[in-house]
Amino acid sequence: MAKKILLIGLLTVCVFSILSMTAAAEDVEWVEKQDGAKLYWGQSVTVDGYEIKAEDFNEDKMVFVSISKDGEKLKTSPLTAGLEFEYNDEIKVYAQKVDPNYEVIKKDEKEFKTGNWNPYAELDILIRGKPGFDIDVETKKDTYDSKTTGDSRIDVSIKVKNDGDAKAKNVVLTVNTAGLEVLSGKTKHTYTNVLKDATLEPINLTLKTSTPWEDTDLNITATTICEDAKGKKYEHVGFKEITIEKKWDLIVSKRFIKERHMGETVPVSVTVRNAGLCDINNIVLKDSVVSNMHLQNDAALEKTLSLKPGETSEDIFKYTLVPERPGEYTFPKTVATFTLSNGQSEQVESDNSEKITIYGPYIEITKTVDKQQLNPGDKLTVTVTAKNTGNVDASVTVTDTVPSETKLISGETSFKQVLDSNGGSKTITYIMQMNKEGEVKIPACKASFLDLDKYSGEVYSEASTVNVGAITLEGSSSQPAGSTDSNVEKEESSGQSTDSEEGYGDTPGFGFFLAVAGLFACAGFIRKKSSKK
Repeated sequence: MAKKILLIGLLTVCVFSILSMTAAAEDVEWVEKQDGAKLYWGQSVTVDGYEIKAEDFNEDKMVFVSISKDGEKLKTSPLTAGLEFEYNDEIKVYAQKVDPNYEVIKKDEKEFKTGNWNPYAELDILIRGKPGFDIDVETKKDTYDSKTTGDSRIDVSIKVKNDGDAKAKNVVLTVNTAGLEVLSGKTKHTYTNVLKDATLEPINLTLKTSTPWEDTDLNITATTICEDAKGKKYEHVGFKEITIEKKWDLIVSKRFIKERHMGETVPVSVTVRNAGLCDINNIVLKDSVVSNMHLQNDAALEKTLSLKPGETSEDIFKYTLVPERPGEYTFPKTVATFTLSNGQSEQVESDNSEKITIYGPYIEITKTVDKQQLNPGDKLTVTVTAKNTGNVDASVTVTDTVPSETKLISGETSFKQVLDSNGGSKTITYIMQMNKEGEVKIPACKASFLDLDKYSGEVYSEASTVNVGAITLEGSSSQPAGSTDSNVEKEESSGQSTDSEEGYGDTPGFGFFLAVAGLFACAGFIRKKSSKK
């Protein structure tokens, strides 16, 4: 009786194992990798790491095929056309055609097969299909601002498709929210089977936006773990990277007029706003003056302040600048330094991406002599050059003076001409005879100018001395030849002077109206107007 029960148990186990193997074999989904691979005697083909070789043929249209991997022969089987065999539910070989391929000769209009033959087989090779998932994680935006009410939540949509070659079993999908709080939706889902090419219902979650101290990149990931027909596990991952901007923000704004003319002032103001979610205390704000300009009045350019969330401090700095020469300038940035409540030190600068353009002429005058030491009766050559390095044309009047100790021999000591912008110049040369011994002072030369915007002024060259007769060893103030060029203004001003119209009109030999008429007659008038547009 006991033997009978044991036999029944063994039979039951065998039947169950056979049924399980049959069920597993039926679940296997095959994927064709080679269609009609033509193999002659001894030839082979490799598919997914398996080597399939035509080992032998016989005259009954049969081929003996072997399957090997990593140098180890796994299985050999004879095949005729229409038959197949497989190894371990991993790879299958099907024979489309087996041809002995005899050499045929004709004799007396009859065909005969010789003993020469070159057989081949045409084989289909199939690999067990495996499940695979395409996981698409999407959010409405790539960047979320923790300071903005509309960005306080993150909606996540996850789409999953089995784009593999076989059904997936026991699928578990898990969502990793990168530490973000889940407001709605589930982060874990299970599925018994997901067929090949099947798409799951979209998975939707809503997450709460965090409020980090610094801009933070986060990966929201969705992971599937599944099994194939043989119970082998597979893992697939999809993700979306998002950025969450920091919760604090300090905005420093510097405002100024973008275009001015020489003779006009430039008002500047600086405003600071706390656009974040936390208090910012003890903000040290520092500003500085752009080159080639100076403050019209003294002003403090450093202050300390504190701001609550959403609070703005208008015109912390408000001052007026006076341009010293024309050109295009970039304002220095206003800098704010502070420490956040978490101990983090920060620095913020104003965004001065725009430049200011100052229009106007800039006249430079130089006066040089060809000698420093002369004898009585010698001749001295004086060269005077006026040059406009500004960006606007100007009418320029140069007036020089001959010392009383000398006599003008030849040349002109003055001129009036419109000098073009960006380097227009005029040079005069004259010769003096030195009549008296001693140290002779060569006075500075004056240049007056006026442009069409009624900006005017005077500039002077440097004065110099020459020695006539015996060399003076003490108390001499002589300079090396050619060192008398300058852009020094009357009364030692650091910039070009801006005389009134009446003052300009007093220039010997010129009136205001004559100067303006000269400007309108010059070719530079059109270019100046174009540059200001």
